[in-house]
Amino acid sequence: MIMKRFGLVVLTATAAMTLLTSMAVAAQACSNPCVGGPGCYPTLAQAIGAAPAGSTVHLNAGVFAGGVIINKDLKLVGEGASRSIVRGGGPVIEIVSSTTTVTIQGLTVTGGVTTGDENGLGGGIYIPEPDTGAPGATVTLRDVVVSGNKVMPGKTIPSDDTQCPDGPCPYAGAYGGGIQNDGNLTLDHVTVAHNSATGHASESDGGGIFSGVGLLTVEHSTITGNIANPLDIGRSSEGGGIGVFSGGVVIRDSRVDGNLAALTTSYPAKVDGTVLDLHASGGGIHIGDNVSPAVLERTDISGNLVTADDINGEIYGFDGAMTVGNSDATMNEITVAHNVVTARASDSSDPGPSGTAMEFDGPGTLTNSRIVDNVAAITVGYSKDAIASVTEGLAVYDFFNDPRQVTVTGTTISGNKAYAYSPKGQALVVGVGVFNNSLLTMKDDVVQKNSGVAAGPKADAQGGGIWDGVFLSGPPVQLRLTGVKVTGNSLSVHGDGKALGGGLYASEKVTAKNTTISGNHPDQCYGSGCP
Repeated sequence: MIMKRFGLVVLTATAAMTLLTSMAVAAQACSNPCVGGPGCYPTLAQAIGAAPAGSTVHLNAGVFAGGVIINKDLKLVGEGASRSIVRGGGPVIEIVSSTTTVTIQGLTVTGGVTTGDENGLGGGIYIPEPDTGAPGATVTLRDVVVSGNKVMPGKTIPSDDTQCPDGPCPYAGAYGGGIQNDGNLTLDHVTVAHNSATGHASESDGGGIFSGVGLLTVEHSTITGNIANPLDIGRSSEGGGIGVFSGGVVIRDSRVDGNLAALTTSYPAKVDGTVLDLHASGGGIHIGDNVSPAVLERTDISGNLVTADDINGEIYGFDGAMTVGNSDATMNEITVAHNVVTARASDSSDPGPSGTAMEFDGPGTLTNSRIVDNVAAITVGYSKDAIASVTEGLAVYDFFNDPRQVTVTGTTISGNKAYAYSPKGQALVVGVGVFNNSLLTMKDDVVQKNSGVAAGPKADAQGGGIWDGVFLSGPPVQLRLTGVKVTGNSLSVHGDGKALGGGLYASEKVTAKNTTISGNHPDQCYGSGCP
């Protein structure tokens, strides 16, 4: 109640308290604004714009428009991923400035469609790289769902170094269907699901997450159902779930499952005598060269898929679970299971075998892990000169003339299967459990019940358990076995050829100590390097 006394306006105690409360609420809304509901901003963009640096923006339950930019230290907190939803835009949320620290918690980021120029970057969340080349913003996602986002390029430009039948190959890239990280990003109890890097692109990388600069840390999180699949002009597809180009990556206590790296095209095998590199790889994870650190612990990489299809070209597909380039990788207690590679090509003579569940192209350690029940299959065309070659399980290569040591300890490699089919030419299976082309030490491992089948007019199969020798890389090639059991592996051929080394095929000298090679079919060891 308002009373007038001596010409002055006087407030009763009740009215004064009401006014003071309103002023306090207004001040709080300014320092820590909210979105949706009484006394809150109607849009997320308005609340972010009004929020002082270092404040918290609270997102009430509801669906709110995306397409927002965060350019200051901020916490964005929702009421849970099922209740607070930020939808739309391209990207949904962009976080700029290398000095910015941002936490996003308890919400869903969805429905983003980013169309860039020749590079599409980040369908759901985009953390750009500053002009300095240093990592961008430091961002933490906690209890967040990033789902149903898409990235694709908006135009093409001519490639500098690759020729297609009509001239320079068109280039366009799609990176990070769910998240593009060029900063320092941590995922804590986050689900990244059903995002895609696609469109009229020559290459797609990171259907769920692509990390180009800085450190990517994934903990207690799930990366599932994401797709890297360039359309129309595609030449490479990598990292269906996660692609890491440079910087570092740490993945702990997480699942990477059900992701897809796919490439379907009709390019020819060669242009002016030069083989076109056409491939799909890393159905779950693709880690590039010089990534440091590269650490995986207590993580399940299962049920991922690589498909490569070009009956006119020498396309190949590899690493259904994970590719590790020339990076020093440390892995402990990981499970690589039920991943699949399928390839259909005119020939595989030039690129070499399709297949494998995971590979090391540089140094690394793998301990207390399982590589089990993965499958690879390749079919080639009807030329009598065509070769269908395949491998499975674990592969170790040296493509840089700098052989580095890989050590595998306490690991089971079991139940993997490889199939090669050439209706008119040659089918070749090489190494179903392990394929070594570099420096490999195995300690206290079990390599068992892996099987390979080659079928064609000419068919050969080598190394049901382990294949060791010079093939795609080497020499030098060196295999040391200590306390390893190689048992129950098998090879079979359907055609004019031989199955050799059901347990171990060794064309280079193998050193073995306290190692058992028994119960394999059709034989235990074949080659001049047998221990």
